[in-house]
Amino acid sequence: MVASWSFASVSLPEPPVPARFPAGAEAAFRGALTDSIEALELCDRNMLRFHYFHGLCVDQLADMFCIHRAAVVRQLARIRERMLRDVRRGLAARLPLDRHQLEHLIDVARRRFDLAITRILRT
Repeated sequence: MVASWSFASVSLPEPPVPARFPAGAEAAFRGALTDSIEALELCDRNMLRFHYFHGLCVDQLADMFCIHRAAVVRQLARIRERMLRDVRRGLAARLPLDRHQLEHLIDVARRRFDLAITRILRT
């Protein structure tokens, strides 16, 4: 005899409820990111502009700045991490978020960080 069962009898865990962010979270993120870009040293801002705004690849940046390709990759990663730290501080100062909400917002921002940088540099 074959046991029968159905999907209706299987209980799946409830999906997590997405964190609710206060109104203005997007504007606060944009402001924090803009402040972070403006606080960068000129050479770092220029590298960001050439990479994100003008679309230059790592090899082109290496040729332009007369440095090794690996140095460009490291420098872009360093700039990006510094900006994420700055954005985290900026969001904490601008929004009434608890630690969990702030971390969730930073996770979302990290996934879309390159696009956000490009959009800000184009404005």
